[in-house]
Amino acid sequence: MLTYINKRGKEVTLQVTRHAYKKFIERYSIIFPKDVLSVNNISNTFKRVFSSTSKVKNLNQKEKIRLKRHGEDTMFFRTSGFTFVIANAKIVTVEISDKNKRYLNKIVA
Repeated sequence: MLTYINKRGKEVTLQVTRHAYKKFIERYSIIFPKDVLSVNNISNTFKRVFSSTSKVKNLNQKEKIRLKRHGEDTMFFRTSGFTFVIANAKIVTVEISDKNKRYLNKIVA
């Protein structure tokens, strides 16, 4: 079960979409080619990586545009290497966020 603490101090339970799992698997294997994800450890790895994230407070221009497009309830949680995009208490996608590796988001593994 994935959760985060909202502004009011309440714990919010998150759901993970199939798309988010799919993108995580693709992009994790691009960033960490030697660390093979198996069906058994995908969920645990996803939880481990998400647990090290922190909410992005200072949004860049691209993220501000995305907020207008997807609604004010969209949030971004970032850890070294990945950005988790959350909307309506669902993790909707996972992106590579390292500055020199963002182009890898467009590569299909």
